Amino acid sequence: HEPVLRNFKNIEHRDAVLAYDKEEFAKDEHGKVKFVWNRRTMKTDAATGREVPDEKAVVPLKVYTNPRPAAWPQADFIVGNPPFLGASRLREDLGDGYAETLRKTYPAMPESADFVMWWWHKAANETIAHHARRFGFITTNSIRQTFNRRVVQSAMDAGLYLTFAIPDHPWVDTAEGAAVRIAMTVGASKLPKRE
Repeated sequence: HEPVLRNFKNIEHRDAVLAYDKEEFAKDEHGKVKFVWNRRTMKTDAATGREVPDEKAVVPLKVYTNPRPAAWPQADFIVGNPPFLGASRLREDLGDGYAETLRKTYPAMPESADFVMWWWHKAANETIAHHARRFGFITTNSIRQTFNRRVVQSAMDAGLYLTFAIPDHPWVDTAEGAAVRIAMTVGASKLPKRE
C-alpha cells in the first residue's frame, strides 16, 4: 500500500462524511470534563432484577469544533463499500458527541437512517452537482426500508436516477463465515450539466 500512497497521493485517511477543526472533550461550567454512559456496560438493578445502564461505566463526551460536511475531491466515479452501521448503533459505536454533531451537520438526513446512508447521500449530492459522473455503493439491504428509502427518494426528487439497483443480494464472507444481505446501487444525474 505504501507505493500507492507515495506515488499517487490520492488516498486519504480521514473522516469521509464529517469535517471539523478540532476534537476535544466537552467541559461543564467549572471546566471539568463531562462524562456520559459508555452505552455498553449494564448491571442488574437490585430492586427490579432488570439489566440497567451502569452509571459507573462512563467515557468523556467529545465535541467537535466547526463541524461541516467533509469535502470530497471531484472524481469521475465514486465507488465504495461504506461502513455498515445501523442507526441504533451509531451512538454506541461512534459516541454521543459524534452522533449528535453528524445529525446537526446534515439536518436533511432522517435520524433513523443507517450510517451508510450518510455516505450514499453525500455521493448522490456530488453526482447531482456533476462533481462525479456516477457513484456506486454496496450498502445494507435496509436501503429499501422506509427509514433509509427516504434518503434515496430525496436524491431522486433532486435530480438523481438509479442506473443499476439490486435491493437484496446474499453476501458471504468465506474467511469469517459471515452471511448477510446487501444492496448495490449506481446513481447518475438526470440534470443537464451547467457550463
